[in-house]
Amino acid sequence: TASRPAAAAATFTPEGTDDDRLMSMLAWLSMVILQLPIVSIIQLLSANSKDRPFQRHHAVTSLLFFGAAVAYEVIASVVFTILTAVTLGCAGLCLWVIFFVPHALGLYFAFQAYGGKRIHLKYLSDWARQQGWL
Repeated sequence: TASRPAAAAATFTPEGTDDDRLMSMLAWLSMVILQLPIVSIIQLLSANSKDRPFQRHHAVTSLLFFGAAVAYEVIASVVFTILTAVTLGCAGLCLWVIFFVPHALGLYFAFQAYGGKRIHLKYLSDWARQQGWL
């Protein structure tokens, strides 16, 4: 078997300190568990927010994701209600899982943040970068 040379092996170096990664993960987890972006708001209001770009990135991104998740939940509620009424409750047995999509994504992003990776949400991150928030 051919082995790759050591120089060609890609190694990932996590971004931020251990504290940065922990606080970034908590920004995402507070939304999943508490349903409120409390940690993200505290991070952005903190005096050292500008000194911690990794934490700031995840705080801003998680706040934007929270707004998008609220809009998604409203739309999902309308769709769920209509389809459940039209199918006399049968669709409700299958469609209840659509309400967990933002929670699952939030958990995934929390683990990515703890791993030292930045999250890029296609339209939201681009918009935040244009506003100068990221």
